Amino acid sequence: MNYFRIKVTLTIFTVLFPLIVHAGGSSYSRYGFGDILRYGDSQIYAMGGTGIALVDDGSINLLNPAGMSRISFTRFSAGFEYDGFSSKDSSGSSFYSTGGLQGLAFAFPISQENGIVMSIEATPYSKVNYAISSSNFDTLSGSVQHQTFYGSGGLSYLGLGLSGSPLNTLHLGARLNYMYGSTRQYQTSSFDSSYYTSTTFDRTIYYSGFTFTLGAIYEGIDQLLGLPSLHNLSLGLTLTTASSLDANIERIYSEGDTTNQNGTDDIPLSAGFGLSYLYQNRYRFLGDFVFENWGNLKPFALDPVSLRNSYRTSIGFEAIPEKGADTYWKRIFYRAGFAYNSTYYQINGVGINEVLMSGGVGLPMGPESWINIGLQVGLRGTTDNNLQKDIIVRLSVAVSASELWFLKFDEE
Repeated sequence: MNYFRIKVTLTIFTVLFPLIVHAGGSSYSRYGFGDILRYGDSQIYAMGGTGIALVDDGSINLLNPAGMSRISFTRFSAGFEYDGFSSKDSSGSSFYSTGGLQGLAFAFPISQENGIVMSIEATPYSKVNYAISSSNFDTLSGSVQHQTFYGSGGLSYLGLGLSGSPLNTLHLGARLNYMYGSTRQYQTSSFDSSYYTSTTFDRTIYYSGFTFTLGAIYEGIDQLLGLPSLHNLSLGLTLTTASSLDANIERIYSEGDTTNQNGTDDIPLSAGFGLSYLYQNRYRFLGDFVFENWGNLKPFALDPVSLRNSYRTSIGFEAIPEKGADTYWKRIFYRAGFAYNSTYYQINGVGINEVLMSGGVGLPMGPESWINIGLQVGLRGTTDNNLQKDIIVRLSVAVSASELWFLKFDEE
């Protein structure tokens, strides 16, 4: 009986979805695990999330654990992000905004000579965030039906990473990711007619499990091909394993009934490729391509919607200050980026794509420490086929700082 009610509730939601009026947030985030986030660190954020091949002392590369191998001081990174969604469909438009912690990471150099660096990080993986309301005339009841749909939560991961450099030109890294979190979807339905009873449906899914990320960055392409002009070109690779997360579903109905069900939901294989080129030690150009194999998943707890394989292509640019710059303004980093994301959302047979522009600055606040500010502006989706178009604005303010820890000094 409970299974029948669950299926009817989800079927009604799927059928009515194109007809509803949005009160705030992106309704796309109700599918799958929600919006999949790509942070990578505050430096990478302003470059469109591009940095698989980036090896830099000034940041903790959360995209590729091999990118930490040049960190010479203990580093700390923490950021705050503001999200604003202006959403529009055939029935109206709305604006919704939220803010919260973006990520927290520490990196500890153990052996600079061998590029051995350990990292600990806590970073959001996905976000569910929407609030929707509708008022429609229901032909079966002959009355106006009022519905609200609310979603919140998402997944995060705790990562323990390690890098090493067996060669001066080869950097390797690995990270163990503990995935955890919960998503909540709450639905109410009421009628103007007193002959029909108001109903509520509250579902929360709790997730936990592990994935494993491997990374490599190679800087010897000039030697391999015998082309000195490629001296500052690096190539990066990442691979994150697929995993079946434990999923516990708790459902609460308006009658007070509660049901629990255990199962698994899959995280797909993710593979990434990146390039980075440093010109005259002042201008850095980057490019990434990431593939995630969502299309072959058979989810247990997720809503019955067809997911598709996801592809993300991005480019980034960074202007690096001259060494020994004599004024504050000459020590500022300038960054920009662009990304095209073929998301894993596929609604009513239509794939949902996203384009994103980004930019930002790195403001020095001390030796090897910066306040990084990044702005991302994007477009996602379409109003065709009764779907939704989102204008997305994200603002990140983060601190990236260092300390002279774990370093040995010669005694006089």
